[in-house]
Amino acid sequence: MYTITRRYALLSLASLFALAVSVPAAASSKKFTESDDAKQNDEPQEYLKDYDKLTKGNEADWVYFTEGVDLKSFKTVSLKTWGTTNKHSRSKHAAESGPEYLEQWIKRSKKLGWQVVKDGGDLRIEGNVFNAWEPSGGARVWGGWAANPGVGMELVAKDKSGKTIFEIRHKAKGSTLEDAVENGLEKIVKTLEVGK
Repeated sequence: MYTITRRYALLSLASLFALAVSVPAAASSKKFTESDDAKQNDEPQEYLKDYDKLTKGNEADWVYFTEGVDLKSFKTVSLKTWGTTNKHSRSKHAAESGPEYLEQWIKRSKKLGWQVVKDGGDLRIEGNVFNAWEPSGGARVWGGWAANPGVGMELVAKDKSGKTIFEIRHKAKGSTLEDAVENGLEKIVKTLEVGK
């Protein structure tokens, strides 16, 4: 009887250990479509092809990288004009500064090693602003996420054949809309450097 009880106790401990090990792994692979971010009414999901494949990123909020692709294998990158799926003029304004700031952060990155070219790059990156906001009234006084201007942006990169290499969705804030775009792109480039 003692042997059977001891076996059940050991099996129970082994099961608890397996559960404890699997919970952090499951939490790190959280899907965007299951998140609170996906439920925001003012943040459209119209630009990226694979919202269901986005998972929690390293520095950027949500990422999808095509399996087996090494970003360092690309030597040149072309940056396209950004658009917006949001009707407000502040979103259009934020989208205008996207390619310039992305180029600056790519050039600063020693790890990526990409050369930015006008056209015909090994990799083509396009961007979208899905939302941009500026605090109104007492928002700066009260603090919180809305206390500073912010922007929600999405990037998609394709190789020369048109195959999607990565998709990223990230929200950032700053002292101005342009600052929010730059801050967000810094995080995105850091994410690209580690590839997750």
